[in-house]
Amino acid sequence: MMQNLKHRFCAFVAAALCLCLCSSALAAEITGSSTPESLSVSGNVTFTFTIHNDSAATMTDIRILYKGSEFFTTAGAAIEPGASQSFTSSPLTVPDALIGQPITFDVTWLEDGEARSAQPSVTVKSALDDPSSQLPQSVSVTAARTVSASQASTGEVITLTYTVTNSGVTPITGVSITDKEIGGREPMVKDIVVQPGVPYVFTYEYTMGRSTVTSSPVIAYLLPDGTEGKATVSDKVLGMINSRLSATVEQGVAAEEGQTFTLTLTNNGNQRISKIKVTDELGASVADAFQLAIGESKTLTYTVPTTEARNVVFHIEGVDGVGQQYSDKTESYAVRKYIDPSLIGVNFSAAVVETLNSAGSITVNFTVENTGSLTMQNLVLRESEYGEIYRLETFEPGTQSINQKVNVGAPRDLAFTLEVADPSGNLYTYTAYVTADFVGTASSVDSTPTIETPTDIVAEVGSSVSSALRTVLIVLAVLTVFAGVALLILSSLEKKERERIARRRAARERKLREQAFEAAGMLPRSNGRNAVPPDDTTRIPRTRE
Repeated sequence: MMQNLKHRFCAFVAAALCLCLCSSALAAEITGSSTPESLSVSGNVTFTFTIHNDSAATMTDIRILYKGSEFFTTAGAAIEPGASQSFTSSPLTVPDALIGQPITFDVTWLEDGEARSAQPSVTVKSALDDPSSQLPQSVSVTAARTVSASQASTGEVITLTYTVTNSGVTPITGVSITDKEIGGREPMVKDIVVQPGVPYVFTYEYTMGRSTVTSSPVIAYLLPDGTEGKATVSDKVLGMINSRLSATVEQGVAAEEGQTFTLTLTNNGNQRISKIKVTDELGASVADAFQLAIGESKTLTYTVPTTEARNVVFHIEGVDGVGQQYSDKTESYAVRKYIDPSLIGVNFSAAVVETLNSAGSITVNFTVENTGSLTMQNLVLRESEYGEIYRLETFEPGTQSINQKVNVGAPRDLAFTLEVADPSGNLYTYTAYVTADFVGTASSVDSTPTIETPTDIVAEVGSSVSSALRTVLIVLAVLTVFAGVALLILSSLEKKERERIARRRAARERKLREQAFEAAGMLPRSNGRNAVPPDDTTRIPRTRE
């Protein structure tokens, strides 16, 4: 009896345990898959698990681990009863040894605070054992390219993104990307390995030059049998935005009613420019808004008052074909207060007073006559080769003569220019010509209009050629003086040396004579005693120096 009770109790406990285990097993349904489904060699694989909550409680704190490491993002995830949710891992490298073998993961979660767990597994099939996945179906490469903009101005950057996807079951190696007009003839990247199911992304920043280019990517790679495969992407034109309006400005003759400007605008770019507005430097509108197609021109006229001096600048604004603002401006044009030409009168002439002399200079008389009624200003007299000769800030009506000595060096034609401004700053230019020669004089050649100065002036204009000649002559003269002094010193030293040698020779001869007399037992003739007899023919030997 007791034995039967024991057997019944054990059976009851076993049934209870089975019921608990079945309840736990049925609390969640977990299915897994891999991308790609099969590999021929070691490669990267992404795993996906779909968890269906079969329990009556919410699943929280879900974690999916592989060998203690998390490759799935599950933070904050919660699965309500009867609901499902999928989780995909980051790429995991599956070694050759695990291809075709179950890969087990640990899944843990909480149900009403109670810990639950499961160990689902996924098998990455072997492509070598699956006839349906043999080459060439084992490699499938696709490529794509996107651009951040299809048009850009010179100097702007366009970002190109190239994506290479391996939809096969084996890795592809030796991948390179070439885009000739973008990155040149050499590959932008090369020797890349693209794993199945893991797209390779490459970005390249292209700086727009001065012309439109076309992106034509070619992706090359090696097939498992060693041959080369290629994938291409459709062409994409990257347009260079050349928004440019050329402006030509013609400044008319100033008149009492104003000075007229003629402004011609031409669209020399590759974009239509609309909403074009032209204003002067004061903001006044030159014309109503208009537009210009590529190659189209428009001419505008604008009259500026001459009641006061100002610098006119034309500002140009518009919108190009891609909606970008266009702006430019012209150079500055001086508009001066109008002065009646009848108030201006200047005569200018030049005549040779002294012809070219041996020193290379001539004397010229300039006659400047202010026949108008205004005091002129900023008078400048120049010669074509020597530049400025004379300057005067102001001069009143009247006649003035200027005598100028000009060092020209050699016969030639001289061209003199006189510039003068009226009270508003308008410039007037006059010229006169003379010929510098050794004989005769040259009269002036008048120009239109002329000018005068207030005081007599005699100035020396030095010729650079004559100045250089004088410098050379001075240097030669100094060198000649030094040479003469050196010669005199050498001659004096030579004379003194000769006298010294003669004195030494005479002293030596006297000494030899004295020695000869002493040897003969006689005194020299000058003593009076033991004199040399008259018939003595003894000769004193002379020694040579």
